[in-house]
Amino acid sequence: MSDSFRTLSGRAELLAATGNDPYIRWECDDQLLTRAWVLGDGAAFLRKSHHRGTTHLNLFGSEHDADLLLRNLVDADLLADGVDGISVEQSLLPVAKRHFALGRGGDWDWMWTVDEPAAQPGEAAVIELGDEADGAELLALNEIGSPTAESRPGEGITELWLGVRAKGRILAAGAMHRTGGGAPHLAGIVTHPDARGRGFGAAVTAALTRAALGCSGVASLGMYSDNDVARRLYHRLGFRTAHAWASRGFAVG
Repeated sequence: MSDSFRTLSGRAELLAATGNDPYIRWECDDQLLTRAWVLGDGAAFLRKSHHRGTTHLNLFGSEHDADLLLRNLVDADLLADGVDGISVEQSLLPVAKRHFALGRGGDWDWMWTVDEPAAQPGEAAVIELGDEADGAELLALNEIGSPTAESRPGEGITELWLGVRAKGRILAAGAMHRTGGGAPHLAGIVTHPDARGRGFGAAVTAALTRAALGCSGVASLGMYSDNDVARRLYHRLGFRTAHAWASRGFAVG
């Protein structure tokens, strides 16, 4: 990137300026990424969520350049009404707090891979499940195993469900959605508490990753940053962390 503040015309220019950043490449498209700016190694862009309809300012780069970039945006009043919050690299959260009053939110990692995972024990037992036929059971599994899971069974947004069923019940499951940029995205990977420690989560994740790579050559996923067990698993299966985001709404009042 150059050292001067620049407004970019769209996603293609932002990709070029950020060295083909994987989050921008696979998570965003021209309709979702509305405005973008760079300064030095700092990059910022407005991105609409393709599910929730909200708009966040995303920011990454070194602390110095990210701080200057935000100062330029605020001083020039370039952040129009309708921006609901900010997502910054977690190390940059203090920078964001210098410029904005922030409210509640969460921390999460965005990962991706283009590499085939190693075969996992138990992967042969993974079967395809149905969004409608198994929807009620999948919802029940989420309630027991991961109440915050974002797989959203029964809503018609899941392209593929895979899981492990034994003795008439689903012990583990996961979904494949599409990101706003059209890439396969793994979501809601959950194992029943009674079946944990038996490798079902790894088997389902590997099988979903293999399916995603087979149809599009890439797989992505998001995870809450405090889940160290999941991070170790995903890294072991070949996923790389592109960004560890801190997402916050703006304070009200």
